[in-house]
Amino acid sequence: MRATSRITTREAIRRICELHMIGKVEANRVLTARLAGPGQKVGSAIVYDEHRLAELLARPRCTEQTLDSVRPVIVRLGRDRRFDLSQTWDEQAEVARRNWYVPFFLGTMLDLWGCLDGRRFPLVATIASWVVFGAEGTGHTYDEGASPAANRSTPPRTFQVEPPGDWFAPIKETWLPLEHGPTVTIWGAPTTNSALREVDWLRVDADKQKKQAEYDAWLRSAPHLRDVAQVGLTDVDAVLGAWSRAAPSHPETGRDGAE
Repeated sequence: MRATSRITTREAIRRICELHMIGKVEANRVLTARLAGPGQKVGSAIVYDEHRLAELLARPRCTEQTLDSVRPVIVRLGRDRRFDLSQTWDEQAEVARRNWYVPFFLGTMLDLWGCLDGRRFPLVATIASWVVFGAEGTGHTYDEGASPAANRSTPPRTFQVEPPGDWFAPIKETWLPLEHGPTVTIWGAPTTNSALREVDWLRVDADKQKKQAEYDAWLRSAPHLRDVAQVGLTDVDAVLGAWSRAAPSHPETGRDGAE
């Protein structure tokens, strides 16, 4: 039986920042969500099991082959979502499924996949790129009563979810190779956050500018979409059609990854 060696919160944060290359605030969220196990109060300090932290830092990167085959919807849990690995799956689901603003093109893709009429799709939640939750989305509703948010033309969505199928096993104990981008994305979709800096939000056509900026960003960042630009197609169907020709039109679905 190994002896338990404990380290301070400051030292745990330092190791997470150095080895996972994230900031101190995000590293602290990793600890409060109990990814490295529960903290223990010793005097006025909170300490953590050094071995549990080492296990977290040693988790492998999820392979792109796995992500390409599953092609999950990925939600990034921010500091406003109090997620805790000690909670039950149902309690975690309540945190992970609610109140998501979905980018325009990704929302269209979800609708084409059929999440409005009950088709399943894989849903994965992360904290600092580590996978913390998996589910199968079976649909969504618009939160019409939610307070309006700046720069958002549609209300947030809440997903209906059930426990994941066998597809989640090779993803569960990994971290995802994610770039900076929106809080909701689909694996393989280009990110568009930087393009939105070009939008003049004070103009009456700001929403139209936003959609055009997202479209332009997709063309620049996804090689298989450049043919769309060359033939002068500038609508959502053109983008989605070109993307679908280079990747599956929808992810593996069903409790065991079968349609």
